[in-house]
Amino acid sequence: MIIKASNISGATAVLLVDSTTATTKGSPTTPSVSSISMANVHATDAAEVDLYLTDGTNTFYIFKKVSIPSGAGLFMGFEEIEYSLDEYKLYIKLGASGSTVDVIIRH
Repeated sequence: MIIKASNISGATAVLLVDSTTATTKGSPTTPSVSSISMANVHATDAAEVDLYLTDGTNTFYIFKKVSIPSGAGLFMGFEEIEYSLDEYKLYIKLGASGSTVDVIIRH
């Protein structure tokens, strides 16, 4: 089930998931994300992408400055993105104002 689909553009950090946007899988007290897919939909340019968690004080990068070529995508499964939704927020940030990436998050 898709819990969030977003068209991300520009170089401003965008909140993808926190405890209020996530849904539950299994237990009603255990919010979860099972996968994230990102597709660079820009016609010609690669997208430089940061994906990170923050607790409000500290930032923890899942990846930083990963280049996704035009027309290509990146998929991450549960093993790569398991974290406490009550403690951390998941953000994406693109490296250039002209970048455009579609993001689909599933639970």
